[in-house]
Amino acid sequence: MENPKIKSYQFESEFINIKFQNGLPPEVGINGARIEDIIDVLITRLEAFQLGSLPCRENEEALNHLITARDAMMRRRKRRMLQGVFNTMTPHAERTEDLHHEFSATGA
Repeated sequence: MENPKIKSYQFESEFINIKFQNGLPPEVGINGARIEDIIDVLITRLEAFQLGSLPCRENEEALNHLITARDAMMRRRKRRMLQGVFNTMTPHAERTEDLHHEFSATGA
């Protein structure tokens, strides 16, 4: 089900207006935010709470999940680079090892 607040590459609500990257940077340049950029803003905000007068376990938990999400996006980027499909619309393999026919999960 499509979210009516997300129109193409833009998200708008009463207090938020996010323009996401629209198109491949080598073709159209940088024209918007990446998901990682938005996660970084949230991490920075929660870190400020944790260092200020509002630290709590819930902030720490949310911060840990956001860091995990950012790390996953960075692993995705690295995998796409290793597989030569970064900045293309070509899907990447789930595991880089799957691209090599001689790979064996048992090491045999």
